[in-house]
Amino acid sequence: MNHVARFRMLERGDASRVISGLEQRFDLIREPEQRVQRVVYETFDWRFLAAGSVLEHRRSADSGVLLWRSLSTGELLGQIATDTVPRFAWELPHAPTVDRMASITEVRALVPLVSLDSRLDVHRVVDDEGKTVARLTLDRTRISDGEELPAVLELAPVRGYGEEVRSAAELLSAQMTLVPEPDDVVMIALRSVGFAPGSYSSKLRLSLDRGSTARQAWTVVLRALFATMQANESGLRGDVDSEFLHDFRVAVRRTRSVLADAKDVLDPDVRAWARGEFRWVGQITSPPRDADVFLLAFPEFEAALPPERRNDLKPFGSFLLDEQRRAHGQLVAALDSQRYRDLVTQWREHLEAEPNGNDGVDPERTPDAAQPAIAVAGARIRKAHRRVIRRGRAIKPTSHPEELHELRKDAKRLRYLLECFGSLYPSDLVTPVVRELKGLQEVLGDFQDSQVQADAIERFGQQMIERNGASAATLLAMGSIVEHLDTQGLAAQESFRHRFERFDTKAVRRSVKRIHRGRHISTSAEDHA
Repeated sequence: MNHVARFRMLERGDASRVISGLEQRFDLIREPEQRVQRVVYETFDWRFLAAGSVLEHRRSADSGVLLWRSLSTGELLGQIATDTVPRFAWELPHAPTVDRMASITEVRALVPLVSLDSRLDVHRVVDDEGKTVARLTLDRTRISDGEELPAVLELAPVRGYGEEVRSAAELLSAQMTLVPEPDDVVMIALRSVGFAPGSYSSKLRLSLDRGSTARQAWTVVLRALFATMQANESGLRGDVDSEFLHDFRVAVRRTRSVLADAKDVLDPDVRAWARGEFRWVGQITSPPRDADVFLLAFPEFEAALPPERRNDLKPFGSFLLDEQRRAHGQLVAALDSQRYRDLVTQWREHLEAEPNGNDGVDPERTPDAAQPAIAVAGARIRKAHRRVIRRGRAIKPTSHPEELHELRKDAKRLRYLLECFGSLYPSDLVTPVVRELKGLQEVLGDFQDSQVQADAIERFGQQMIERNGASAATLLAMGSIVEHLDTQGLAAQESFRHRFERFDTKAVRRSVKRIHRGRHISTSAEDHA
């Protein structure tokens, strides 16, 4: 037994009797009762939970400690003495644990979710040699200023002693006053205050009905994308971390792409209005995202300079922070505008009013609406694929950068179609296409980013001169970064042909062709289930 065994105490249960019963079979050593305040931290997209762990800050009378532990085994993955928890993991006192934590959170902020007041009665289970083989913890927790949670008895084996505690777990299972509890107290607390652990992911998780019509499938996709926008808006407004704006923008871009490929599926008037409004949302979110990207890349810019010149770049970093704050303020003002409020209200009303069936379909205005989604989406995926192939084959070493930029936009459009409608088709058709498309997009993205960032740095340098002046050393350092970006762009351009040839293969074309034809795809209820 290598996993934690958890049991919930029934209301009539007496924990002391349960523990006394164990003492007749095992040697238990009681530790002093712990009274701790606990604050559970997570990222917005539940990265610690996805890694099978939980992060909590515990404060006792005289100290604070950040504990990172496994949910399944109870093993302590990391422990950092700190009285406060910073916004980002990398801001914690440096330690190997911090590096591991930061590799999970990346750029996501640590968000406090729930505060708890706990009484922990811990007994060490020891063997004949006096070695601790497990810890038995009675966890009596109350949500701060809230309800009392069920008492939980947890048996956590020490690594290497799993078999020794199996009989203790069996004895606890036989107790009439205990029932198995699959969740950690933290998970119980989160659900109690209204959280749904693991509910949000930046990945689009759709399972479309393979028997649906095109209008039904398009509506389901657009509803999911709108829900993602809404889920991220609060964190975006609060500037909690850069990923809220990123995920919001991705949902907007996907929405625009789905609308672009909704001709003859959605009402043309609604489609035209929505395309214009979401294009505007894309425009107002671009400046703050550009600033975020520069700030995220700033450590790389510093690393590209010799150590003795890195301080010369600090004024540029301060300028970027000011630009990010200014752009974020303008974005929030735009989100507070009547235009945005009208967009949200009208788009929600339209999506909610869209019927699930085919009632009201006008075959003259939306001739593809009542057609099978598999056929309509498949045709548009194949068309988008052909556009990528045609433009990619035309790229030469002497091609203008704008041609690579247009190819990147075509590749994004194909990617969004595959992500949004891919669940209509067997994964063995969609996965290889997406895999090679991702590789192509990475090269195109690296090239585009280097071009855009190099041009922007030159523009920023001029603005710094006009506003407050900029030292020659800072401008020279910024010039070195431009050279660094130019080198990266050249490397990406040189690797383009190899990545494109990996995408432009018979295997990928065969998968796209089968997606288009809908071969081996059953629409029966049994197959879909």
